[in-house]
Amino acid sequence: MNTLINIEETDTTNNVVLNDTPVTAGDKSCVAIAATKFLTRMETKRITWEQGVYRTSNLDLYSVLADCLLFSGELTVAESKQRSAALEAFFKERGYRYKKDSHIIARVVRAVFGNIDRRRISTYVLVLRQAQRSKVEATQLAQWIESGGGIQEIKLSRSATFVSPTAKAAIAKSDFVNLPVLAIAKSEQLTQLADAGFLGEECVFIAEQLADGSFAIRALVRKEGAVNAAFAALYSDIKSQQISAKTEVDAANDADGAIAKQA
Repeated sequence: MNTLINIEETDTTNNVVLNDTPVTAGDKSCVAIAATKFLTRMETKRITWEQGVYRTSNLDLYSVLADCLLFSGELTVAESKQRSAALEAFFKERGYRYKKDSHIIARVVRAVFGNIDRRRISTYVLVLRQAQRSKVEATQLAQWIESGGGIQEIKLSRSATFVSPTAKAAIAKSDFVNLPVLAIAKSEQLTQLADAGFLGEECVFIAEQLADGSFAIRALVRKEGAVNAAFAALYSDIKSQQISAKTEVDAANDADGAIAKQA
């Protein structure tokens, strides 16, 4: 005969009652005896949390991120400068380090979330940049995030072969010293722009290709963001060349194989 009787939790004592004998909620014997009741109660608590505080908290977060996405939207040049000036002043007022070369979304998220875990900021920036690339409107951001399985799922949904622009620049920079020298450019104007403090440092020349095949150098840029962007572009060019070369080799091997089979 089953002698297991009611197990109930009271609000006042938070005790579990077994056969009318009060037992503390931490008593492991109670858990074993009424496992189904405990599981049901825990499930109910989970559902209440999931549909209540947890969902409300997430929706509040998505709302803040939607504001960040809206604030980071495309503006005219004049408006963009005004926004950047306001951001820089905001950073200085709060003692944050301001990076002018950072993507606008990164600067906005950093301004809004302050000194929280950098990994969280990086995650929010990644998600918002993905939303921006996907042309997601700020009003649809919450729905887009939830349909994507949440922030972490969107973060993890990147291709396994994904390489960040920073990593691309670093890889290309490490290979740069092995590239052949295409030309040595020297002129009186370039000499005036030379600075011993930058000896051995990379820079970017902005040039125009002329009809005779020569290049007219019109500007020299040392800004870190521009140099890194150039290296990231170089990385993409090198990868494209490697893929093309591999495709040609594979095609040649396939052709050789077909000829061998015919023979």
